Amino acid sequence: MGGSLMEIQRLEMILIDILSPALLETLYMTFVSTFAGFLLAIIPGVLLAVWDKGGLSENKSLYAVLDFFVNIVRSFPFIILIIVLMPLTRIITGTSIGTTATIVPLTLGIAPYLAKMIEGALKEVDKSIIEAAKSYGASNAQIIFKVMFVESLPSLINATTLTLIVVVGFSAMAGTVGGGGLGDVAIRYGYERFQSDVMILTVIVLLVLVQVIQILGNLAYKITKK
Repeated sequence: MGGSLMEIQRLEMILIDILSPALLETLYMTFVSTFAGFLLAIIPGVLLAVWDKGGLSENKSLYAVLDFFVNIVRSFPFIILIIVLMPLTRIITGTSIGTTATIVPLTLGIAPYLAKMIEGALKEVDKSIIEAAKSYGASNAQIIFKVMFVESLPSLINATTLTLIVVVGFSAMAGTVGGGGLGDVAIRYGYERFQSDVMILTVIVLLVLVQVIQILGNLAYKITKK
C-alpha cells in the first residue's frame, strides 16, 4: 500500500513539477517559431511560385538563385544550425541557451521548409481561376493574395500542421544543447540520471502532443475544404 502511494506521489511530481512546465516551454517554442517562420517564408515562398515556369512573373534565373539559397539553408542539420547561429542568437536574445534563445534557430531553420510548402500550395491553384482573375483586370498582387492564397488555404493548413509537428521534433532535439522543453527533460532526467519513468512519460507526452496537433490540423483542413 505504502509503495503504491509513493509511486502515485512520484507520478504526480513528475507530471506537475517536471513535465507540465516543459510542455509549456515546448508549446511556446513551437508556436512562436512556426508563426515567425511563416512570416519569414511568405515572401520567398510567393517569389518562388511566381518566378517558376508558368508563374505570374516567370523568371528562370531569379527562381534558380532563390531556390538554390532556400535549399542550401534547408540542407543544414538542425543541431549544426543551432551551433552556427549561436552568435546571432546571443545578439538577439542575450543568451544562447533556453527556450527563447532556441526560437531563433527554430525560426530560421523552419522558414525554408515553409517557403517551399507555400510555393507548392500556391502552384496547386487551378490555372483557370487565375486566368479568370486576370480577365477581370486583377493585378498580380491581387491575384496572389486575394485568389491564390484563398484557394490554397487547405494546402497551407496542411503545410502548417506538418511544420508544427516538425518543430516539435526540432525543439526536442534542441534539448541536447540546453534548449529547454520536453527534449531537455528527456536528456537531463532520462539519459543523464537514468530515470526511465521520466523518459517514458516524456515520450508519451510528445506522442500525444503530435497527435493533438494532427487532429486539429485535419479538422481545420476539412472546415476550409468545404
